Amino acid sequence: MTGYKIKFNGVDRLYKDYSWRLSNRAKSVWESGDVLQGKYLEQLEKQVAKKYKRKYAIGVGSATDGLYFAMKAIGVTKNSTVMCPVFSYIATAGAIRRIGADIRFVDTDENGNIGDWGVMGLPNAILYVNMFGNPADYTRIRKYCDDHKIPLIEDAAQSQGAVHGRTPSGALGDVSVFSFDPMKNMPSFGGGGMVLTDSKDVYDIVMSLRRHALNGKTAYGYNSLISEDHANQLLLLLSKFDKLQKMRQKVFDRYKKNLSHTNFIETRSNTQSSHHKLVMLCDNRNELKTYLAQNGIETKIHYVKTLDNKNVGKYPNAEIMCAKSLSLPIYPHLKMKEIDYICDKIRKFNGV
Repeated sequence: MTGYKIKFNGVDRLYKDYSWRLSNRAKSVWESGDVLQGKYLEQLEKQVAKKYKRKYAIGVGSATDGLYFAMKAIGVTKNSTVMCPVFSYIATAGAIRRIGADIRFVDTDENGNIGDWGVMGLPNAILYVNMFGNPADYTRIRKYCDDHKIPLIEDAAQSQGAVHGRTPSGALGDVSVFSFDPMKNMPSFGGGGMVLTDSKDVYDIVMSLRRHALNGKTAYGYNSLISEDHANQLLLLLSKFDKLQKMRQKVFDRYKKNLSHTNFIETRSNTQSSHHKLVMLCDNRNELKTYLAQNGIETKIHYVKTLDNKNVGKYPNAEIMCAKSLSLPIYPHLKMKEIDYICDKIRKFNGV
């Protein structure tokens, strides 16, 4: 929104910083005429697989397609049951609904990630999310899946750059899915996603699904690709990714220093967040959001409550998140003086 002094997303600043390199990479593709399924997508897939310690990476049109393809590849059908967190972007559950499988929702923990599911019937798969870029309780989830021989899908749309122990997000599921949406840590100037796996069978099926089943591994397929110009630009951003993550970390650290008594949602011990989102919990969330907007600061609410009446009260932790969470701007090119300005306004609102 152009009326804000400080916008929520800084993809325009990212472009400005690398504009001539990004533009030249796109232009070189357009001039070649090889604009689809060429060498740059293959290079991107190989480099992503190597960086995130996977055997295979498959570029697809979006992370939403990637989640759908991942479930299809591990055998989820309309007769299956998939466990997933009730608190997430709609695309997580939407991918399950697209298959027609039954969704078994689970309430969140204190970090907004999938919580304790207690005693319930075994699902056919678990699709979990590293919410806001903070790794979920992977050890517990992995043990449950291994004990019951249940496939695990990691929705890593928000967590590229996060780490659990020594394992990077992108390698925490039997199949993992990244997003290159313009809001993500490694944004395409259009869209895109990546499916990562160590399974040759999953690789073959996803490759078939993304391109009209031309390899004959499925009965039908779709048209879900990353274009060559976007792939070439993403190759540049992948080479700059660690640098950009360090810049993002500095932004987070500045917020923490200035707002030391604020209730931020943070990552658990033995993990490193991707800092995709910076989310604070506050009782007067709506009033604060309005106040910050009046002072030129764009914020977002992730996510609004969409439960029907019969499910109100069933997921109490998620309802608290929906009622109290406010996401502040956090991106590599946010200036220190802008962070100080945001923090000063929050302190003034709180009478500090």
